[in-house]
Amino acid sequence: MAIERVLIVGATGNIGVAATIAALRTKREVLAIVRNKQSAEKYFKHVGTRDGITTPEADVTFENGVQSVVDEVKAGKLPSFQHVYATVGKWLGTPMHEIDMASFRDEMNVAFEANFFAYRATIPYLLQQNNPNSTFTVCVGAAAQYGAGGVTAITQGALSAMVNAAIRENQKTNIRINEAYLAARVEYDSDAEKSGAMKASEYSRCYENILSKPEIDGCAVKVSGKQDLDEPKYEKKLG
Repeated sequence: MAIERVLIVGATGNIGVAATIAALRTKREVLAIVRNKQSAEKYFKHVGTRDGITTPEADVTFENGVQSVVDEVKAGKLPSFQHVYATVGKWLGTPMHEIDMASFRDEMNVAFEANFFAYRATIPYLLQQNNPNSTFTVCVGAAAQYGAGGVTAITQGALSAMVNAAIRENQKTNIRINEAYLAARVEYDSDAEKSGAMKASEYSRCYENILSKPEIDGCAVKVSGKQDLDEPKYEKKLG
């Protein structure tokens, strides 16, 4: 049986590292998009291994960033993938009435558009491959629900709406679309040991569940603490 592979967009962040660990634990390989070699070295350090990981370079905040990686996959220059995990974002926190428009646009680009670019670039490829096990997962924080973080809340609300639309559009396709809803602080393991936050290696269990449970389809998989990791809490996003 051919080895499955996960394309991770936003791989070098806390959640990207968690998704990588999940993929490797479930005997899959990883195609992790990084900005440069320095980012790749930092990423390998936090993941704890280089085995099973390929690191193409691209700027995922550019419209053609993820598309350039997909094009290389199609050309046979990079290995194929069957799953996508999108987790590009940053916390801004500036009150909306104080933010300048350049910062607003940058936040929307990084925390929303980059994930949309990932969807637009990868979904046609997954549809064309027609692998019945394919998944597309987006990590969405809780800022929108709680109105926290100013413009960050707006980007996360937009992401959740994007997932809803993606679920609707793919109801009769080969792709399981899910939202990894995160209402807890996740950090690299080395940082979490000092701060007491949830470790990336712990949060990885959320994505392990999404990958391994086909009944998790069109759902929000909610994690607000470690108690939600072993027995996943999930519900359908659409009525």
